[in-house]
Amino acid sequence: MNFLLPLIGLIAGLIAGKWLHSPVWGLMPVSFAVIVYLVLIKRTAMPLNAIRLNSRHSVWIFLLFLGIGIFDSWYHKPMSLSETQLNHAVAAEGEIVDVKTLASGDRLIVDVFKLAYDDGNIENCRNLKIVVSTDGYSASQGDVILLPVDLEAISDNQNFRSKGYSDKLKRRGLLYRSDTEAESIQLKGCSNSMASRASKMRDRIEILIEKSMLDRAVSEFIISILLGDKSFLSNDVRDSFNNSGVAHILALSGMHVAIIMGIILLLLFPLQLMGMRKLRYVIALALIWAYAFMTGLAPSTVRACVMTSFMVLALLTQRRNKAVNSLLASAFIIILVDPASVYDIGLQLSFLCVACILAFAGPLNTVSERYHPKWHAVTSSILVSLIATLGTWVLVSYYFKRVPLLFLPANLLLVPLLPVFIGFSLLYIILLGFGIDFYPLAWAIDKGYAFFVATTEMMSSFGHSTIEFQATFPVVLLWLAGVLMLGFSLKRKKKLFSACIGAAMLAGSIAIIPVFKETQPDGMIFQKNISEITVALYDGYDERVAEFPRNTVSRIVHKGCEILAVDCDVDVDSILSSISIARRDSNLNNKCNKRYLILGSGVKKLKLEQIPCIDEFDKVFIHASNRKKRESAIIKEAMQLGLKQIYSLKNDGPYEVEL
Repeated sequence: MNFLLPLIGLIAGLIAGKWLHSPVWGLMPVSFAVIVYLVLIKRTAMPLNAIRLNSRHSVWIFLLFLGIGIFDSWYHKPMSLSETQLNHAVAAEGEIVDVKTLASGDRLIVDVFKLAYDDGNIENCRNLKIVVSTDGYSASQGDVILLPVDLEAISDNQNFRSKGYSDKLKRRGLLYRSDTEAESIQLKGCSNSMASRASKMRDRIEILIEKSMLDRAVSEFIISILLGDKSFLSNDVRDSFNNSGVAHILALSGMHVAIIMGIILLLLFPLQLMGMRKLRYVIALALIWAYAFMTGLAPSTVRACVMTSFMVLALLTQRRNKAVNSLLASAFIIILVDPASVYDIGLQLSFLCVACILAFAGPLNTVSERYHPKWHAVTSSILVSLIATLGTWVLVSYYFKRVPLLFLPANLLLVPLLPVFIGFSLLYIILLGFGIDFYPLAWAIDKGYAFFVATTEMMSSFGHSTIEFQATFPVVLLWLAGVLMLGFSLKRKKKLFSACIGAAMLAGSIAIIPVFKETQPDGMIFQKNISEITVALYDGYDERVAEFPRNTVSRIVHKGCEILAVDCDVDVDSILSSISIARRDSNLNNKCNKRYLILGSGVKKLKLEQIPCIDEFDKVFIHASNRKKRESAIIKEAMQLGLKQIYSLKNDGPYEVEL
């Protein structure tokens, strides 16, 4: 596996480059690598053989790519702005590199070329991308725009417990955001780049699919799995696929590209019979990259096409260890070109899944393909699903805080049908391109989608279909090390020793789960939300948002806590009496441990002293929708009453209660 050591060195350099912000740090390991190489190379008359046979050459190879990784990280480092620059920046000019249509408006990612300040100065920028939220701007990828900005650093939403949003965007090179009205954005032109043309091609294909006779949900599903746009998928569909362990079907990934590559190779099989094997693969490669262009050259699709290209090139050159080494080589190129992809969850899962299948599927399948081809296909399907899930469950748990239990039956039912569904869908799209909306094909696709959804809903409806669990980093590290060691043991002559070490690592990763287990306590967050009165409720990792109706009095109970929201002046005393704050709740063993009161903006004239048992509340929240004058009056009255538990959500931000 010639690319394993360079890949490890490159990744180590990229990670180290996060803290080493100078190319000088990259030159240091490169210099040491040259010195070590010169010392070792003088000791042999055959330098090339020495590099192949002498394991000590691994030292300078690792150092060389460590330095390259550090330099690559520095070169792609996002531009940071000082507080002065943030406060005085008034306009930006740049190219739209991504567009997302959301319920609240559009979200644009703009690669900024120039930044204008209020003193008239204009600064040229490099590696500065900002997230722009608008109220519905008709934009396309590749458009060059001029827009007013009010930049601020991206931070986590304090209205929710889950953190890491800002870190996730930072790893993608996104540090700043701005809210901009659509009418103030000026279109300056359009980039003629390959990505821009690809995006326009994808938009045209999406319009064709949306205008077809397919059901709305089916067209959204096809757009997701074939064009990589999941923005229109409903949350119910996402949840059912996630809980069934087949969420990978929804994302355009390596599996989809591999299926499409297989369909293309099958259609080109006559070339194989004519003795034109290499031409068959060359044409297939060209078509798979044409498909990537039609999907808008999305990063996940490009990565999958790069991996597929290396695999095909390995087949053409007939190299030993072709599959694993091609996988490593493709990962090396992808990460070198785009260092941020090393943190991409999709790339990590795809790489680990394919690596596990390549390492274990063949050796563990004892059924002969030559003598029992049908049984071999059955056992291969089962093994591939098991190996892929067992190899990647720890990453799924680490990132998504859940482990699906019904992955095997769901995958065995749906994955074999996916190539047929994709084949029919591709044929349907091609016919749409020629102006033919073929009803029998549309009917078959609708029925196929209905089967997919019905199966996932049935699987996810079973009790305990998923385990709510988040693996910690030590567990992830030890499990992956054990998988790697087991994979190496299958390639060595003395397998027993390596296999025992790998098995011990896997067992150790399970054993340390209770030691490093991270539990999520129950709790609530009283949110700073201007438009609605909401409270985020947490039952372990499970999160839901309770929304209180406006212009009335309402009450909920969560984990022994009573929350009362008052948002009106009409008949308040009678309503409060009917749901008496001090009453016992029979569903909570006749006891409410804590009580909270939220005063909405609908309370205009009601005085705090008029609210029964006001001093029995653990906290009285002034909702952020209250005007400043009204809020000041409530705070003043609370001081006069000696009510110390008053809390302003507008001034002090969201308030979290752990239970």
